[in-house]
Amino acid sequence: MRRTHQLASIAILACLILSGCAISRDVDQIEAYNQFAIKAAQAQLWNEAVFRWKQVIDVDPENAKAYNNLGVAYEALGNIDEAVAAYQRATELEPDNKYYRLNYRRCRIHIRRSGADDGDVPQLEEDDSPLTEHGDFTEEHDGD
Repeated sequence: MRRTHQLASIAILACLILSGCAISRDVDQIEAYNQFAIKAAQAQLWNEAVFRWKQVIDVDPENAKAYNNLGVAYEALGNIDEAVAAYQRATELEPDNKYYRLNYRRCRIHIRRSGADDGDVPQLEEDDSPLTEHGDFTEEHDGD
């Protein structure tokens, strides 16, 4: 009986250690994708940035920062409907984040003012740039 308890304890401990390693690996993977996306965005390689932020979301579907940044990249590409959807998800995940709410609101207002159809949405003006917490894509941007 005692031996059975020891084996069960070892099995539980092994599962906890393995799951901890998997979580650590996910965090490292998310950070690597995010850093790559930031560098792509800074170089205005928007399609690459979109691809990388989608990878972050695949690993962590609750990552509001990735949704917000995805919205920024979509806007840069002129994909305003996708930008609105990404900003909306970011605000759903972190409703108290003023940057996410501002981007979402600003993008929706732009669509209303433009009066354009879904396939005919104009680019935003340069002074209407979307916001990250630090005003640009920086490595320390955490969304906190």
